[in-house]
Amino acid sequence: MRGRRRTNLLAGFVLLLVAAAVMANGLGLIPNTLADVLARAWPALLIVFGLAWLLRERLPWGGALAILLSVSIVAGVAAYAFSTRAQQTRTDYRQSIDETVAFGLGLLRVRVATLDSDVEVLRAVGEGRVTGEFVGSIESTLDVDYTDHGDGSATLTITERRPNPFPDLEAVGRGSLRLELPSGVPLDLEVLGTSGNVTLNMSETMVERMNLDLARGNALVTVPEYAPVSAAAGQSQGTLAVRDGSITIVVPAAVAARLELDRGGRNVAPDYDPALYNFLFDRVLESRTIEIADIIVDYTIVAPSGGIRLEVPSGASAGGVPEPATG
Repeated sequence: MRGRRRTNLLAGFVLLLVAAAVMANGLGLIPNTLADVLARAWPALLIVFGLAWLLRERLPWGGALAILLSVSIVAGVAAYAFSTRAQQTRTDYRQSIDETVAFGLGLLRVRVATLDSDVEVLRAVGEGRVTGEFVGSIESTLDVDYTDHGDGSATLTITERRPNPFPDLEAVGRGSLRLELPSGVPLDLEVLGTSGNVTLNMSETMVERMNLDLARGNALVTVPEYAPVSAAAGQSQGTLAVRDGSITIVVPAAVAARLELDRGGRNVAPDYDPALYNFLFDRVLESRTIEIADIIVDYTIVAPSGGIRLEVPSGASAGGVPEPATG
């Protein structure tokens, strides 16, 4: 009899919540996206009653436990549905980027922060402008801000965000950002990504500093044939981090690199050419010609769960020392 009272009380409580939700939706108090989630979750009521009936004689708080388990199941299903939708590429929303860079600018700081989007940064064809385009879901927007500080430097900030706290599951999806930076301006580049692949092809640009922090995805980073003028000897030019994924670093033959590796305590060896680079102290990749090279760069590479690959384009040995002629 006591178990029946608990079940009846639980049934009344659940029906009261359902009635309140229906009324609130009818009055327009619930966002359409949240109403859609609630409509999809109604089968959880069957789980509540089923668990309450099974647990009523076994546990003193069987009804409360049934509600808690049901809410957890609904939350898990909703999270899975959102993550699955987020992996689909969307082209519903487009936004162009076109900013004029002042002549003779001494430093352009570029700050990029994205959500579920692939990112590609490369050299612009023309000079004096930053151009690009974002293509993605209507549930994403892109905030672009260009500020000239009046001291010979400027900052370009590009941020992807979701203004809707309850995004429409039918509309969410993966986007892509393509950004072209001028080659004649010293650059301080920072890219923060939540999920997506990142390509930083900085060939023929003037990169003073470059930082990448990617939570999930793979990265391909090409270092320019450029000697940073703002970095002191032995000073790092930045950190390239891929938290859950692999990273490939392409270093031109005329550049001698020193790469300090953070592999999260794993013993997975990096992929590199031992004829061009030494692997020192089980954590540093260093060009064999670093003592005589004209261009030297120093980066920290973080890849706690994926592979690290170092590529040097063919045609010369690392550090700019020509390969001997054959034949």
